[in-house]
Amino acid sequence: MSPLAAKRRWSLGVFFVVLAAAAEAGGGEIHDLAVTQPRPALTIRTAETIRIELEVHNRGRIPWSAESGFALGYHWLAADGEVVVWDGERSEFTDPLAPGASRVFEVKLRAPDRAGEYLLQWDVVEEGVLWVSQVDPTPVDLQSVTVMPTHAFSFLRVETPRALCAGGDRTARVALRNDGSVVWPGDGSVSLSFHWSNADGEVVAWEGRRTAVTRPVAPGEGIELEAVVTAPPSAGLFRLQWDMVDEGVCWFSERDASSEPRVVVLVVPPAGLSPFLWSGLVIVVVALAGMLSQRGRLTGAWAAADVLWLAAVVVVKQGWVLAGAGLGWSAAGLSFAAATAALSVLVLLALPGRLRPWFSWAAATLVTAVLFADLIHERFFGDLISVAALASVNQIGQVEASIRSLLRPGDLWFWADLPVALVLIWMVARIHDRSIDRRRWFAVIGSAVIGFGALGAIAMRGEPVSFRQIFHTTQLARQIGVLNLHAADLGGSLLHSVVRPKLDEDAFLEILNFFAERRELRAGSGPFFGAARGRNLVMIQVESLQAFVIGYRIGGREVTPFLNSLATGNILFTNVTDQTEEGRSSDSELATQVSLLPPDRGAAAFVYAENHYTALASILADHGYETLSAVPFDGAFWNRRVTHRAFGYRRSLFADDFDPGEEIGWGLNDGDFLSQAARRLAELAEPWCGYLLTLSLHHPFDGFPDHHKELDVGDWEGTPFGNYLHTMHFFDRALRGFMAGLEESGLEDRTVVVLWGDHDAGFEWRPAIARALGTSNDAAGWYLSQQVPLLIRVPGLTAPTEGLNRPAGHADVAPTLLALLGVDPGPYAFTGRNLLGSPASGPVVGEYRCWRDATHLYLNRGPLVTDGECIGLESMTPVEPEACSGGFEAARREVAVSRLVLEHDLQQQLGKSLSERP
Repeated sequence: MSPLAAKRRWSLGVFFVVLAAAAEAGGGEIHDLAVTQPRPALTIRTAETIRIELEVHNRGRIPWSAESGFALGYHWLAADGEVVVWDGERSEFTDPLAPGASRVFEVKLRAPDRAGEYLLQWDVVEEGVLWVSQVDPTPVDLQSVTVMPTHAFSFLRVETPRALCAGGDRTARVALRNDGSVVWPGDGSVSLSFHWSNADGEVVAWEGRRTAVTRPVAPGEGIELEAVVTAPPSAGLFRLQWDMVDEGVCWFSERDASSEPRVVVLVVPPAGLSPFLWSGLVIVVVALAGMLSQRGRLTGAWAAADVLWLAAVVVVKQGWVLAGAGLGWSAAGLSFAAATAALSVLVLLALPGRLRPWFSWAAATLVTAVLFADLIHERFFGDLISVAALASVNQIGQVEASIRSLLRPGDLWFWADLPVALVLIWMVARIHDRSIDRRRWFAVIGSAVIGFGALGAIAMRGEPVSFRQIFHTTQLARQIGVLNLHAADLGGSLLHSVVRPKLDEDAFLEILNFFAERRELRAGSGPFFGAARGRNLVMIQVESLQAFVIGYRIGGREVTPFLNSLATGNILFTNVTDQTEEGRSSDSELATQVSLLPPDRGAAAFVYAENHYTALASILADHGYETLSAVPFDGAFWNRRVTHRAFGYRRSLFADDFDPGEEIGWGLNDGDFLSQAARRLAELAEPWCGYLLTLSLHHPFDGFPDHHKELDVGDWEGTPFGNYLHTMHFFDRALRGFMAGLEESGLEDRTVVVLWGDHDAGFEWRPAIARALGTSNDAAGWYLSQQVPLLIRVPGLTAPTEGLNRPAGHADVAPTLLALLGVDPGPYAFTGRNLLGSPASGPVVGEYRCWRDATHLYLNRGPLVTDGECIGLESMTPVEPEACSGGFEAARREVAVSRLVLEHDLQQQLGKSLSERP
């Protein structure tokens, strides 16, 4: 052996001797756990929580206590050892468990949601650091557990349809058996339903039509039902999965390990609704026209083939838009659409024969573009595009990623007939104009216009409430036609822009009385009035921040640890409704800065760009405040160069005003932005008012940088929801840095910091998202999940302990902050309230003009209270509409008043009149 090798061996020997001595001196492993648990196999029910006594022995070298972040927990594993649930419920160490000690604890155990055979492993966790089993040399043995289904069923007899018409219904008699361990009560809470998925297995319709179980069904008992299956609105191959639902509890497939298999079903298109078949038909017609042209027989009716094709385009593609919204034509709507198509033919027939075909193709292209824009707009907003929304069309380049996420490969068929039809147009243009008998065509087409219009009017008489629909314009488009709806919208907008009716004195007085009656709701009153008098104010509007994020944990870590700590001891309103509409972030700016509800169609930033507002910043400027707004983006976006000036901000910073830095999503990352903004605020003369708008990452939350990902989001990794959580965690770090910047400049103790979310994140609503947010997978659960936080930090102020859960909204921000700063909001025309004064309990109007107060949630679907759904918040079940009648009228009045104030630019005039009243 060489001297060098001998030296190495001697050194290694010394190393291991020292290591062994250190281990012996240390008394064993730092973490070592032993658990004495019941040896017999355990049997429990799905999602059931039970308590078990365990003897826990701390065989490690450090004590376990709740103060040190230790807790008892467990893991669920499948029979093959694969982890099913890693983060089991925690049971705190009520008293510290010293090294070497053992004690019997009563611990909580929640069964997995699905039935089956599992392995259970008890464990101890040091929150945010490790599980003991990960370092324990003798981990706790696994225990066999049988989880019995509470919710399970099987079919005794069923005939699943193998072919359906798109959007159509099919009734099937089924016999099924209760294979679970709980009784189906027969009160309508348990229903038979179904889910649709596409050929790739992606769910396209989760909430199938319900068929209620109308009598009690005990375990093992059967029942026969007549189930109605509604097909998806588009054609193709789909998979149907029967399921049952216990409303507000679970879908049976979430609990039953042997849920019903998916069955392949062919969904065929109704006549004229399939883009694929339509393009195929156009190809066949063009081929036939080509053959006839070669033989010199392209005459007669073929001379009008261009206008006939256009008429078909007008009707067929409107049907595709309605199908995309899950709707079909009504008899009246189809008749009116046919009348519109015939009228377009009548107009084009007046053109010279050689030019007319090209005008027909141009018209078809324009119709296709408008209807395709409707289709995309409907996918994002759930409604058709409006003339008001077109005012913000220059923003499209900024939201390109969101639009791309809404596109689908099948959308190419929407346009496929246009290039093919060019061949037909070219051939028709070559036919001599005299080949058409114009008088006969005018007579026929004119009769069609009158006939279809009359049929539509007759059909409309059977649907007297058709024009009362205000929740979604798609419902109205179904009754009169998509293009007719656009024509009415355009005509109304043009008429309004040319002849804006002057508000009469009585109407103005009624609006003035509305604000006078609500004066006490927004007035500077109570113990917090003037509590921050003379302080600086900084407002941070956070992109897509939803209320659930505060306190949310994933992978054992807090998503927003700093924000959570900031919420402790400060003013956090936990029940704040997102009051934005189509204007999204700009609507949040309008509502929070001028305390008016945004319009339900279009963005006020463009529609009312010339308005003169009484805004929070302008009021503070009158009281000696320096005002500054900042957003690290193009100032033309949402017309901010204009609107922020109208809000009273004497200086505004945009993208070019900031030093370069890493861009995430749309622009400068939140860390660099808030850090630079803190320095800019420190340069202002005090007192000052700052309004900061973060960019974060916007829907669809693509492309969050890997090097900034610190959370373990599990199965959500790479998804919009996972990227959203990474984004919120990143913002939380940026906020910590911002607060540190205020402290460094000596401003922290003299500055009120206010933070809110601008609007919801826009997640696709599906069961997995609902479960992640801890809410029900229905319309009520979706609406309530859209809430945003409102956090107010006043240095040295003891936060109130009551009233923080009262219903609130974006419009309440301005009056609440003015009152804190010692400015009475009473004389101003604000629809919002002072949340720290005497604000009452609502109603607070949100998206789609739905609303909620302290006791009820109302989902708006029309102009009458009976059109919508009134839900009791305590039970989260529907109640009689009359229970919502008072709130319904109050909400409708607030919406109408806010709209008139915006339309007639009345806010300053109203404020002057209010200040003159005692």
